[in-house]
Amino acid sequence: MWNLEKLYKKLYESTAFLRWKMDWEKIVEQIPTAIEKVRKDYVLNNMIIKDDIFGILEKHCTVVYYPIEDEINCGFHTKRFVKDKLEDFVYINTAKSVAEQVFVAAHELGHVWGVAAQVWELAGEQGILESQIEERIINRFAAELLMPAKEFRKTFWVHMEKLGLDSNKLRLVDMIRVMVLQMNDYMVPYESVRRRAIETKIITQKIGDVLLKNEETILPLVNAFSKDQNTMLDRVTAKKTIPGLRDLLETVEKSGELSIYTINRIKRDFDIDNINGTDDIVEISIEGGKHEEN
Repeated sequence: MWNLEKLYKKLYESTAFLRWKMDWEKIVEQIPTAIEKVRKDYVLNNMIIKDDIFGILEKHCTVVYYPIEDEINCGFHTKRFVKDKLEDFVYINTAKSVAEQVFVAAHELGHVWGVAAQVWELAGEQGILESQIEERIINRFAAELLMPAKEFRKTFWVHMEKLGLDSNKLRLVDMIRVMVLQMNDYMVPYESVRRRAIETKIITQKIGDVLLKNEETILPLVNAFSKDQNTMLDRVTAKKTIPGLRDLLETVEKSGELSIYTINRIKRDFDIDNINGTDDIVEISIEGGKHEEN
């Protein structure tokens, strides 16, 4: 299960974190190496991924998108045997904002790719990788994947310049304004931007703690500035789907492997409408004839 705010608090209050605190920087140093490897292995050319993360995730596991209004968790990853083969499944709660969905997709992708174990090995750690440390590594991986340090710092200063702001006389309200612009740049939640600003040394840990302490006052500002933009950050998709589910149901229906009752129930649960198409033939005419590969 995954919930950004509660997970952060749990990690920082845990004895496991305190035990590994001295080694954390050594572990963090290996995360860019792991990201470089997965970018190369999975051909991730775009530095700023945003909601493209969903397509990437769908290529490497089965993703279930479904809204559960009263669920605090944004999503989770699990493994299940399918025809004697262990497969990855990720659930994303589409009752959450798009920004939260994006971050959880990147987080769960880290689990699918086994990033924590890779980082642990690169750091030369020999002990057991405890679940709380694993979650923290995966969170940092998701942050660095979605908000690469070089790009994150660059966009911050671009926004500062465009707004005519002075870093030596920066008001809290203006800092929040810039952070919301970065939320939009990378399609991530406010808390992710706050933490990334500390990690990339745009602000100090002390300032980051002040922002966290004053969250009750700051979040209404975040919401107000978000509304001023043409953004999808706060949008709740409430999507109900498993990519490819319609085609799969049509195949199963033709084969008779499932009863009509079961098929109709799945269609109802995922809001799948029946399509009454036509068998008319459509002729395709492309100037120059058929496409020929070079």
